[in-house]
Amino acid sequence: MRFGKWLGVVLLWLGCGLMARAQVGAYIGYSATRMSGITCFDPQTADPGAQCFTTNPNALTTPNNHTNPSGVFLGGFYDFRNVGPVRLGVDLRYNHDRANKAAATSGGGLNAVGANTVLAGIKGTVRTPVKWLKPYAQMSFGWTSSNVTEPFCETVTGPSGLVCNSLTISTNPRLYDNFFRYEGFIGADIRIAPTIDVRAIELGLGNMNRLGNNGAPGSTTSVGLQSIGAGIVFHLPTK
Repeated sequence: MRFGKWLGVVLLWLGCGLMARAQVGAYIGYSATRMSGITCFDPQTADPGAQCFTTNPNALTTPNNHTNPSGVFLGGFYDFRNVGPVRLGVDLRYNHDRANKAAATSGGGLNAVGANTVLAGIKGTVRTPVKWLKPYAQMSFGWTSSNVTEPFCETVTGPSGLVCNSLTISTNPRLYDNFFRYEGFIGADIRIAPTIDVRAIELGLGNMNRLGNNGAPGSTTSVGLQSIGAGIVFHLPTK
């Protein structure tokens, strides 16, 4: 019986020590992402006001073809180890992004572009002399389901290559493709209470590559990513 009591005390002490060293939390925020380098299926003359355009009517790709979906992101983290001035942890997040302007064609409409993303990564938070400031860097990998590279039409072969069939532009369904996604983030959290931080800013840079051949013929297989976001973080109490 005495051994059981001592065992309970030791386990409680170990548990408290681990909780003191570890940090568990969750966050929610809003971000906007530029998706760029997308194939355009509407060959047009140069028009800076158009969503999908090329400077050469015979060219189907241009770095100007992009869209800027935005939406809510949420996730959780577990910081578990100190390495010098850096606190290492793991992070899991979900992004739900939508845009009204397409990139693969000049069409658009409410939530014309959708992207649902799950990312897991390694995060490093840097300790600074300013106790309430917590800058961090993170590298994440995961999966995105999106129709961003798909046109609003059936693609047919025209004089200049693949183009939209105008007869089916409003009736053809848009496919959601699967993409492997990787993205690096840097940001800063500001402590406003023992259990609450404000994620003042988070910047992301990455890419997503289509998996398989489900996309329309000639559609983009690699999409560049740039993101900016902010949010609020809830975690275990800190001094």
